[in-house]
Amino acid sequence: MRLDERRMKILTTLSNLEIMTRSQIQTLHQTKSTRNTNFIMQSLKDYTNSIRLQENAYYLNKKGATLVGAKKQFRVNNQVQHKLMRNDAYIYFKPTGWKSEREFLKPVAITPDAYFYSGSTYKFLEVDNVQKWYTNVKKMEKYKAFKESGVFQKQLGYFPTIVWVVRFEVRKEKLKSLAKEMNLFCEIYLHEEIV
Repeated sequence: MRLDERRMKILTTLSNLEIMTRSQIQTLHQTKSTRNTNFIMQSLKDYTNSIRLQENAYYLNKKGATLVGAKKQFRVNNQVQHKLMRNDAYIYFKPTGWKSEREFLKPVAITPDAYFYSGSTYKFLEVDNVQKWYTNVKKMEKYKAFKESGVFQKQLGYFPTIVWVVRFEVRKEKLKSLAKEMNLFCEIYLHEEIV
């Protein structure tokens, strides 16, 4: 089958976001219906693999990754749900610039789940699916050190907002408290608020 522009865009999006559910593809690419999305994804079966979660989730196979020039090929692991939550944030914020897992090395090493531009400002994204609270505290300490270094303020005139997406209300409240204590501006969303 000859690939049209829509199908190539879907494959490119899969390359950028690594794995997407059928409903995420339907939303991002405005495929109108579940049936139509399933039809399109069936036509891309030579370039994709899928796993069954609550619904099918698709990712590029070797042939698909080669076709779009993907830098890396996704492997199913215990981070699938985490990446799907990150994708929900991508859909919600509609960024004009998006870098998944961009590494910042100075003044402290930190790798947010995404660094993006939306609503005229840059933002860091952190997704807390099932990680330990201690991990969140360590990340916030790194962001505090990052802010205190003044690197972003010199470059942008401000320190980017830290956006958290969490699954539980108790985590949302604890993060609000921690952000206030560390003098960090955070937007904190329950996952259900952005889907």
